[in-house]
Amino acid sequence: MDVRVINRLTSSWLSAEGAGVVSGAGAWPLLAVLASSADEPGRSELAQAVGLPADQCMEAARAVLKLIGGADGVDAALGLWAHAAAQIDPDWAAQLPVAGVGELTGDAAVDQPKLDAWARENTRDLIERFPVDTDPDMMLMLASALAVRTEWTRRFSDEHLVPRSGPWAKQRIAGLTRSWPELDDVVVARTEAAGPLTLTRVEGDNGIDVHLVLGDEQRTGHEVLPAAIDALAGELELTAGSSLLEAADAGARPAPGLEVVPAQKRGVSMTTVRFTVRSDHDLMAHAALFGLDTVRRRDKGHFSRIGPVPLHVDQARQSAVAIFSATGFEAAAVTAIGMRMVSMPMRKERGLQVTYDRPFGFLAVHRDSGLVLFAGWVQTAEPARR
Repeated sequence: MDVRVINRLTSSWLSAEGAGVVSGAGAWPLLAVLASSADEPGRSELAQAVGLPADQCMEAARAVLKLIGGADGVDAALGLWAHAAAQIDPDWAAQLPVAGVGELTGDAAVDQPKLDAWARENTRDLIERFPVDTDPDMMLMLASALAVRTEWTRRFSDEHLVPRSGPWAKQRIAGLTRSWPELDDVVVARTEAAGPLTLTRVEGDNGIDVHLVLGDEQRTGHEVLPAAIDALAGELELTAGSSLLEAADAGARPAPGLEVVPAQKRGVSMTTVRFTVRSDHDLMAHAALFGLDTVRRRDKGHFSRIGPVPLHVDQARQSAVAIFSATGFEAAAVTAIGMRMVSMPMRKERGLQVTYDRPFGFLAVHRDSGLVLFAGWVQTAEPARR
C-alpha cells in the first residue's frame, strides 16, 4: 500500500484547514469504504479523493488498517452500526475489517452512550465523545478510531519560558528543553509555497517520530504543514543540520527558529513548549475535497451495494487530540460518517369508488380462454337479516 495517497489527502486537508489537529489517516479508510460502496457519480468523486480506483478501495482500506494497527504504539479500529430498517447486505458487511455490525436502535439514550464508549475504548480515553450524534432517523454509522503513543528516547526537562517576541511575547508558558548530539535530526527545507522551513525530529522509542516544523512568522499552517509533508516525502531539497553548522558562523540564523551558537560540544539544543491541541472538524465543510458532494444529496440513494434502502451521507466529522509532553507524545482521532434514509417524495394518489345499489348483471368467465361460463342479472337484492 502506497501511503503517499493518504498523505496527499492529509496535505490537501491542511491546505484547506491549517489549524488544530487532523488525521487524514483516520478519515481515509472510511472514504475508501464509501468509494467502494457508492454508485456513480459519487463513486468517482470519492475515488478521486481517496486517490485510487474505486474497485481497489475496499482492499486498500483493509490493508491500511492492518498496517496502522500492526505498528508498535498504534491502535486502529473500524466500527459499523446499523438500524434494522437499513437492511444492510451481509455480503457487503462481510468485506469490512470489523468484528461485526453493531445495532442502532433509534433511541439516542441507548445509542449515544454505546458509541461514546467505543470512542473511549479505542482511543485510550483521549476521545470521550463520538463526533456524530445519533437520532431516530440515523440508519448507518461508520467510524474509525486511531490512537498513537510514544515515549521519547531522551526526555525533555520542564522549564518556564517567556518568549521575547511573537504572539506569545511576555507570556509565562510551560517550556521544554533538551540537548542531544544528532545534528541531522534538524533539517531545513527550501519551499516555494511556504519559504524556508525548519524541521526537527524528536525520536520515539517505538518507531514513531514527531517532527516539529517552523516557518517564517507570517506563514500559516495552511502553507507550512503541506510543504512539510512534501519535505518528509523527499520531494524537496533538504539541508541537514551538520551541513548547516559547517557552512555558517556563530550567530548566523540559517532558517526560522534556528541559530548557530557557541557550545561545549557539537549537538542540538532545543526549546519548545508543552501542548495539547483538540479539534473538531466537519468534513462536510470541505465536501468536494473528501468526495462527498454527490453522496450527501438527498434526492436519491447513493449506496446500492450497501443494501436496498436508499441512503445518503448526512454527517461526516472528526474529533482529534494531540499531546506533547516532557516524556512523550500521544494523539487520537475518531472519524465518523452517519447516513440517513433518503426522504422519498410524497405522492398524492387518487382512487376509485364504485357502488352497485340497483339492478345489475354479472358474467362468470374462464380467465385463460375468455369463455363466459355464466351470465345473469340481479333484479332484486336479498333483504338484510334482522
